[in-house]
Amino acid sequence: MVGTTVLKRVDENESAAFKQVKKIGVSTTEVTKRAALGDLQNRGVVRTITAKDAAQKDLKDTKLQNALRATKARVDTHWKKTTTTTTVGGATRTNVATGEMAPTAAAAQRKVLTRSNSVRLGTTTTTGLGGLQRHASANSHLLVGHNKVKTLTTKLVENKVQQVKIINKTTNKTETDVTVEPSLRREDSNLSRKSLTKIKAAITQNAATTKPTLVKSHSAAATLSRKEPVVKTTETTATSTSTKSADNKLKIVSVQTHSSKLLDDVKDIDEGDSENLVLVSDYVNDIYSYLFKLEAEQPVAKNHLEGQAEVYAKMRAVLIDWINEVHTQFHLAAETFQLAVAIIDRYLQAVKDTKRSHLQLVGVTALFIAAKYEELFPPAIADFIYITDDTYTGKQIRQMELQIFKALDCNLSRPLPIHFLRRFSKAAEAEDNHHAMSKYFLELAMIEYDMSHYKPSEIAAASLFLSLNLLKENTNMATGLNNKHWNSTLEWYSRYSPEHLRPIAKKIATVARNAPNAKLKAVYTKYQASKFQKVSTRSELYSTLMDSIVSSKE
Repeated sequence: MVGTTVLKRVDENESAAFKQVKKIGVSTTEVTKRAALGDLQNRGVVRTITAKDAAQKDLKDTKLQNALRATKARVDTHWKKTTTTTTVGGATRTNVATGEMAPTAAAAQRKVLTRSNSVRLGTTTTTGLGGLQRHASANSHLLVGHNKVKTLTTKLVENKVQQVKIINKTTNKTETDVTVEPSLRREDSNLSRKSLTKIKAAITQNAATTKPTLVKSHSAAATLSRKEPVVKTTETTATSTSTKSADNKLKIVSVQTHSSKLLDDVKDIDEGDSENLVLVSDYVNDIYSYLFKLEAEQPVAKNHLEGQAEVYAKMRAVLIDWINEVHTQFHLAAETFQLAVAIIDRYLQAVKDTKRSHLQLVGVTALFIAAKYEELFPPAIADFIYITDDTYTGKQIRQMELQIFKALDCNLSRPLPIHFLRRFSKAAEAEDNHHAMSKYFLELAMIEYDMSHYKPSEIAAASLFLSLNLLKENTNMATGLNNKHWNSTLEWYSRYSPEHLRPIAKKIATVARNAPNAKLKAVYTKYQASKFQKVSTRSELYSTLMDSIVSSKE
């Protein structure tokens, strides 16, 4: 190229050779030090500061400092004290805006205006003087003085103090008889009135539904339950009212919940949950009774793949193991995976002519439906197309979605094992490691075709029963499953006896014992993570106790 200097690549550590390299657009006389690494045209690094540049910089700094001296800070002036110079007896002293005489100007500047001296002022009423009267005595001596600057804050405070003095003169006579409690501000009164109205309506409705029994109710005691500002009368009336209200207290008989209809040796696990509305302690037992009913109405039959011509049990296991892996990669909820498995089993049970080439399409569509049903932000359909390596299109997934809804009659209400496990863990007062290991057993059991016909509540109860035995017993003893860990409280809430759960727990123990050597390791690998407390690698799963449970004849 014409007019271009070709620069040879030299080692910059060789200073003699490096000095011979000329800068493009920079004279060689200005180069006083080595350039930055890998940047031969970095003029800012190489170029020295001349005397002219230094003088211009000093001039700019001087102009900036002069401009800053004449500029006032943009702050709230109501929070600062202004000082003026007055002459008292021939001596110059600093007078603060509040009227207080300071010995020196430095001492006056150190005084800080407190929040009590700059209260937000509004319309004065007889019920709103509680907070203002507390500041009047403290600030009145600061507002005495004739040689002061009348700022906006000072004028407002002086007007307020004068109003306080006038009101004090009129209220001094009745101070011993009437005590006024502070009320809400004007701007908050409407909102508070609405809130109080709603609270009263809720209390009234609650009282009407629960119908509490009142003993010795009295109007004075009823008025004491209100959360509104109340004006107290004279001391004699107040003492008489307090004695009457103490004698006539409201005695409310507690309403029994469903959990109170228990046996003597069964613990009420919902006791103390009435204040937490999320736990719905008044309806939780009815809810779980409905879930037990639903799982009985929507069963998965034993050997439900018998009528399939191209789909077999091993293919189902491979599909669900892959679904679990995708579920982990997408960071989806536990309910999403379990609902996807339930959809797959119910669809394969209903549609007996499922083709082998469409089995993965059924699985990815089931996960797509479950994500939309359970997740707050489900993955897009493009993500599900991507995980299938573009084997299926978006149109095929939507068509399969319609077929699944038609086969299931648009009913996705079958309960999941995790729903029952949370309830049973609460009844067992289980710790985090018990619950985490139970979830591990749940997901292992869902891959097994031989266990797909068990009810979700049975899988949840058996998983918790096995984890309680492994983590609470001596793992070096070959004692097998111990019924003492499934007490009367667990039997009441789960509706299963230990004898009913033993064969299911044994099957789960066999699967968990062989998990490290199995071909399908998605669940085993997933629960090696620290957020699952690494339960799949715990020594209890491969202990003498575990071997005794697996080899037991039950």
